[in-house]
Amino acid sequence: MVEELVEWVKLPQDLQHRFFELAEEEAGRVAKTIQELDSQLKDLKERLQPYMRKLPSSNEVLTVAAVDSSRSPRLSERLGIRYGVFATGLLYLKGIEKRDEVFRAGVFKRKQALSQDKSRHSFDLYTMYAERRLASEALDRCDVLILDGSFYGFVYPAQRMKRIGFYGPQEDQIVKETYEFTEKLRRSGKAIGVIKRSHTRAIGGYLALKDRSNPFITVIDKLILSTFMPERTIFAYQDLIGDRPVQVYTQLALLASMSMKWDGEPLQEAERRAYAPFETLGLPEDGVKEMRRLQVRAFRDVPPCEIEYPSSISLDRLVGWLGQENLFNESTNLPIALDLVDGMVGLSAKFTDEFVSEVEGRVLETIARDQGNHEAVKMFFMLLNPQKPY
Repeated sequence: MVEELVEWVKLPQDLQHRFFELAEEEAGRVAKTIQELDSQLKDLKERLQPYMRKLPSSNEVLTVAAVDSSRSPRLSERLGIRYGVFATGLLYLKGIEKRDEVFRAGVFKRKQALSQDKSRHSFDLYTMYAERRLASEALDRCDVLILDGSFYGFVYPAQRMKRIGFYGPQEDQIVKETYEFTEKLRRSGKAIGVIKRSHTRAIGGYLALKDRSNPFITVIDKLILSTFMPERTIFAYQDLIGDRPVQVYTQLALLASMSMKWDGEPLQEAERRAYAPFETLGLPEDGVKEMRRLQVRAFRDVPPCEIEYPSSISLDRLVGWLGQENLFNESTNLPIALDLVDGMVGLSAKFTDEFVSEVEGRVLETIARDQGNHEAVKMFFMLLNPQKPY
């Protein structure tokens, strides 16, 4: 807060005053929106309360595996090539006892002639591929496997890449292999996904079938349920929307929020949009149609956790898994195993620079050992990276 005030007082006094006025106006608008939403949420609570199920406790202690990955937040261009690094981790827990851990490291590189945007999108795909590959190797050693994110979440950025011309044979191969690994995970009957950064608006989409101007078409479900969902409860979407995936109702909310005209049956249009990436990429859509979701709140003072699971896993069986003691972290309401592996594989932008520096140093060592021209190497690096001292 002190630093923010320091920046504020650097401005001319008249400009400071105007920004204070704007802050006051914005605060009034936000406060009014919150008050209106709070009133509307009270009515919605009454409608959704019958769909809240109790999360029973389970004494069963299962071996839980969690897979997560991390990639460098930016690409380094110091060696004439775009470099990025990524790490993938797999952690096995039985209760709170760590049984094993596996880590994989990878490097991503692209020629600088290729656009930076294409490199960034391709890097995301390669990281997801590595994560799903490692996850598929864990199935025989665990009772439950937790993925970070939605099973088929990778198809949406891939579709965007294809639309803007960033999608070539390499990307197509990576997407198809990632899809095959994902199908193996889905068919195993052991894997579930945890949606940390949820954009699901299925509640607003459901309400839009009768009232497309309802206020919840622009509010994510996690926020809605955080206001009134009790501790140790679950909200199973299938109780509300049936067997259609939540993505369809989220698309319905998006159509309503954009005031787009519904041609024919609105659910059919929403389905077309939800499954469009699979058609664009030439992938079967059968798997995504089999996916279900629920929200689970193990602890009161944190938002619920969104879980995705195949319909081949019965709700009763899934609830038994989620009811295990010590499955969720009290601070985050996310599975402890996933929180732990997430902390283990985190990579910073600084680490990417350190990796490239290590490459530079080893190049110099190799040239010196082979009695090469040390000055030529120095000049090569200086031309590519003139700000780096040698």
